[in-house]
Amino acid sequence: MIFRVRHTTQFQYQSPAYESHNELRLRPIDDCAQLVLSFKLEVSPEGSVYEYRDYFGNRVHSVSIYPPHDVLMVVANSVVERLPEFGGRPLSISFDRYLTDDEARTRQNCEFLADSRYVPFSQRLRKFFWMARPRRNEDVGEYVTRIVEFIRDQFGYDTATTNVHSSLDEILSAGGGVCQDFAHLTLGVLRLAGIPARYVSGYLAPEPGVEPAPGTQASHAWLEALLPGLGWTGFDPTHRCRTDIRYIRIAVGRDYADATPIRGVYRSAAGHNTMTVDLKVSTANPAPGVTGQSQQ
Repeated sequence: MIFRVRHTTQFQYQSPAYESHNELRLRPIDDCAQLVLSFKLEVSPEGSVYEYRDYFGNRVHSVSIYPPHDVLMVVANSVVERLPEFGGRPLSISFDRYLTDDEARTRQNCEFLADSRYVPFSQRLRKFFWMARPRRNEDVGEYVTRIVEFIRDQFGYDTATTNVHSSLDEILSAGGGVCQDFAHLTLGVLRLAGIPARYVSGYLAPEPGVEPAPGTQASHAWLEALLPGLGWTGFDPTHRCRTDIRYIRIAVGRDYADATPIRGVYRSAAGHNTMTVDLKVSTANPAPGVTGQSQQ
């Protein structure tokens, strides 16, 4: 399935900004399950742009704008083809057996087993994990599915209880949150159980034939767990499900800090800035006789 994405971010400054330096993670990931057929980044006012890959393989654009400006506009246009994932066969492995390879797994995936900025192993998280710890004979894959459903059952979706910088302790205290919070909490539980897990930022396309109301679409967050026989496998705690071809991956990392869509600094005489975001994800029809491979 082919999707067209237009992600627009605008910053309005109370006083002109200058010497603005921004780090953008807006280009979708290219891999065996997702092909980027086209990508165009538009920045106004124009500035110097440098593209590179970060430690986790994400494509990053570094944008610097020196002259004073009242408004900064960033528009990312993408056409992405999502393909069926050709994973292996799931292996039924109990935790007793799985944890015998814990030392080797830690060496290979230490970043996705350790705590991180938004996923600290606090006392409150450890107590929560103890409530949902795996049984010794429980299958690893079944445990991940159980935790994804368990966490969503325990916490309500509430945009007013947390913000983008909320900690896990705040989420556990508030009893609610949004997709980013559910992803972080699930990551913490799985890592404490010894299962490598990473944060994913991206978009969730609407159901075929469904036209979302203007202004209702937004970036989404979920996670991937490294499962025996399957490799990195996507789960969406917000919707209590496995991910499918409607999930468009933009960046991966230990947590939100590694996959932030736009992050930057600027200088200004005084005042604040207002950010507005507009996202449009829709299905796109390929040109007749053109395949994803030839377009890429």
